[in-house]
Amino acid sequence: MRSETLNVPYIAPSLNSIYSGVHWSKRKKQADEAHLAVKIAASKVKPFDKPVQLTFQPIVKGRGYDVSNYAYTVKLVEDGLVQCGILSDDTVKWVKCITIMEPIKAKESSMVVTIVEL
Repeated sequence: MRSETLNVPYIAPSLNSIYSGVHWSKRKKQADEAHLAVKIAASKVKPFDKPVQLTFQPIVKGRGYDVSNYAYTVKLVEDGLVQCGILSDDTVKWVKCITIMEPIKAKESSMVVTIVEL
């Protein structure tokens, strides 16, 4: 069973901030930043051609969010994995499970993503 771990140097704003009516242009900028970070982190990873499970481990500088508030980062990173060709798609045919772990404190923020082929 194939597994890859990426350290993506990106944490999006809390999911709560999206509820407060963030303008589409700001969301687009955040998505572009996340997708570029994924592309750089995944530059040497071969595409997966079987369904996968994804585990997300937030690494945070300072106070972390509630675990569910990383969902925005998870979605942006998952989309970035599709955009750069690591995942064929993010539909249920390809992504069978997503787990978000509690944040770990460190000097620099990032999202560690483990992709496990099923």
